[in-house]
Amino acid sequence: MKESVNVKVFELFDQGVKPGKIAQKLRIKKTVVMDILGEAGKAEGLGDIIANVTEVTGIAAVVEAITDDCGCKARAKALNKLFPTRKLNDLSNEAYDFLDGFFNPRPSSVNSKTQKKLIDIYNDVFNAKRKVSGCGPCVAVVADELYKIYDAAKK
Repeated sequence: MKESVNVKVFELFDQGVKPGKIAQKLRIKKTVVMDILGEAGKAEGLGDIIANVTEVTGIAAVVEAITDDCGCKARAKALNKLFPTRKLNDLSNEAYDFLDGFFNPRPSSVNSKTQKKLIDIYNDVFNAKRKVSGCGPCVAVVADELYKIYDAAKK
């Protein structure tokens, strides 16, 4: 039975039905739908986020009742293109090996050479443009984010 629910979820999603509506149609929780969809169900950008908010608040239903085509889909697509959600790159073997040495055991301080390497890995994985800084909390945030990626790669 679970397999048929998965198939139905993907069929509806491919038809353009939002996860919340899929949950309603199949009488399951939205979190179950999101778990089934995984990466496919995530917002591509700001347009999808706004569409989700208007659906949850009921604004989308009111607009759909009043008009045939409000231009929401085109607007969402344009906003997704302008403001995409952050896409992560895979962690390279070299970066994984470096992080494995760095986190086992995790040091209490970081020298500038190590910080440069951490920043390079962070920028590569997160498509970011961070720079080396003397700010201890900033370095800690980078290390914490990289640990999450390293820990996921370890499993």
